[in-house]
Amino acid sequence: MDEREPKWYEQARKGPFQEAKFTDSSAEQVMRRLRSQAEPVRPRSRRMPRLAVMAAVILLLLAGAGTLYLKLGPSGAETPAGVTLPVEDKAELTDEALKKIAEQLILKQLGREIPFEKLEHEQRTGRVQLVYSEYSKAYAMLRLNAETGEADAYTMNAAFGPEATDSKFVSDAREKLRELGYKGEFSVTGSTRYVDYGRSPDHSVQVQNVITAADAAINFANGAYERAYFEVEQNEVSEELRQAGLEALGMLRSSSLEDQLTRVIRTTEEGAGDEISLYYGDGRSGDTFVTFDYATSAVLDVADYALNLVDLGDSRTDEERDEQLLSMDNAILQSTAAVIADKLYGINLKEDYMLDKNGPRPGVITFESRNGAPAIEATYNLDGVMYSFSIKRASNTL
Repeated sequence: MDEREPKWYEQARKGPFQEAKFTDSSAEQVMRRLRSQAEPVRPRSRRMPRLAVMAAVILLLLAGAGTLYLKLGPSGAETPAGVTLPVEDKAELTDEALKKIAEQLILKQLGREIPFEKLEHEQRTGRVQLVYSEYSKAYAMLRLNAETGEADAYTMNAAFGPEATDSKFVSDAREKLRELGYKGEFSVTGSTRYVDYGRSPDHSVQVQNVITAADAAINFANGAYERAYFEVEQNEVSEELRQAGLEALGMLRSSSLEDQLTRVIRTTEEGAGDEISLYYGDGRSGDTFVTFDYATSAVLDVADYALNLVDLGDSRTDEERDEQLLSMDNAILQSTAAVIADKLYGINLKEDYMLDKNGPRPGVITFESRNGAPAIEATYNLDGVMYSFSIKRASNTL
């Protein structure tokens, strides 16, 4: 639900339909032209020319209808976006007809209805945007060709309770999680279905189903396993990994009595390797964790969000805080980050990386490698103190 405005592609904007070349007015013009050509000379018999005119008009009308059929297909045919167009004249689609097309598509892709919110015409493009929403439960935004009803693009999702979750997905989820090393019961608490059309290179419909339990979740993309996470028993974590986690946190700030291991999460993604994250404290002051590569135990992320808590007595607005974060000296930020990152990752941040301050995200800086290594992202607070580091990778940039 975060991204409600898909990137519309020009090819999808045009759609598969073009304006019909042979209309009723075209047929009338042909008839007038044939009459004007036939009447100046008085024939011996008027019956044959009239038959010829009628035959010519019929042939032209049939040819035009055939061309239109080949371009549009039969009325009621299903389009690549998965919606059946109405039988009525496409040029006269009303707002109600467009709503019916959108609602038919939502029902087909999500298996449920969503309350209508708004419809907006885009006069410049000839498209119409429709939004449907049910707070915290479902959302859909569709962009249709106002004349034909063809979908340019859409994004939609809906949450389902355990009783409405597809039993096959639940069965597949349990089997895959066991294969990955999960040892829990996987008592399903619900699922979410995401459907997206118009953003893939081939403009196909992309479907994701996320099945969740209290201690695990798994994602299937177009029916195939994509990624999962699940809790791991603390006694399965080696003493060496525990110690490495505390050392990583100690690079951000001095050790604390709160640094008690409270939760262990394993994350895995098809084709991208596994990760394991150690969480500390009760989380009431913000997450404190260290993430490692599961196979090599190399540190990937470290964070203590309690270091970014704003003093309740601070009277500055969010805009003023953002301005202060963005105005901090880049050289000082890079020097501060280098002290931590060099030890954390075994690199030379000043020599081998370039700093990029993220304007749209105040308090976030990215260090791009000069040698093709993965970028490193860091966050800092209003005092210039670094409170998180993360190696950018596929699993955290989706």
